[in-house]
Amino acid sequence: MALLDFIYNRPNRVLALQKQYQADTRPIYLRPAGAKQTLVVYGALFSVGMMSTLYGIGCLVTGHGKPSSKEE
Repeated sequence: MALLDFIYNRPNRVLALQKQYQADTRPIYLRPAGAKQTLVVYGALFSVGMMSTLYGIGCLVTGHGKPSSKEE
C-alpha cells in the first residue's frame, strides 16, 4: 500500500532525541520547553492560595470580621 507509506514508513529518531534530551545538564523539571514560565505561574498561584488560606485561618482564630456581641 504505497499510498500510506508516508505515515508508517518513517525513520525512528527516538534514540537521537533521547540522547539529546538526557545530555542537557538542567534539572529534569526545567528541561521541557516553557517549563520555567509554567513554574512561575504555578508558584504565583500557589502563593496566593496559601496566603488567602492563612488569612482566613487568622480571621477565624482572632474573630476578625465577626459582628460585635454588644447588646444594647
